[in-house]
Amino acid sequence: MQQRSVSLWSENRLYVDAALDADGTLRFQGQDLNPDNPFGGNEYEYALTVSPADVPRVVAALNGEPGADVLDLLKTHARQIVGQGESRFLKSCGIEFGFWSRVGD
Repeated sequence: MQQRSVSLWSENRLYVDAALDADGTLRFQGQDLNPDNPFGGNEYEYALTVSPADVPRVVAALNGEPGADVLDLLKTHARQIVGQGESRFLKSCGIEFGFWSRVGD
């Protein structure tokens, strides 16, 4: 399987994508270009990674059937997920995730 991705959000200088890597890892990637973002700087980038073993839990949290396409479900529920924040969404599901971020100028 090769990496596939979908755009979840592209409004108000906030861009969020979700990708399913070749190994089954789910990745949220975001970029906030608002100069008044809460992290300082003119650019904030972040990534959240969910292990392949936890992807079925994401599917279940979005009321998907076992084996449903997680990217399709994320796209369908994008407003809800991005609205509350991807990390809050994952935490509310009890899913641990990796986190990376960078603040730029």
